[in-house]
Amino acid sequence: MKNIELARDYLYRALRCLKEAQLALEERDSAGTIRRAQEALELAVKALLRALSIEYPRAHDVSDVLIEHKEALPSPLRERVNHLAELYLN
Repeated sequence: MKNIELARDYLYRALRCLKEAQLALEERDSAGTIRRAQEALELAVKALLRALSIEYPRAHDVSDVLIEHKEALPSPLRERVNHLAELYLN
């Protein structure tokens, strides 16, 4: 599978996770909401890195790679990359 195809797949799965997080929120399932939102963030960031052909470790937290390749990111994300990376820590 090519990077762009993998990126699309990751983004699709990230959006599904967000829908599941919304459902969990509506059902007042705090733990489920947080878990699915965290997974959505992870998949969305990995989709971005894949789309830019940036390799990352096989780990949940790829915030270091995101910061390391800050200059390769689109301008709006470049300005908020530190905040985005901090979300992994919370």
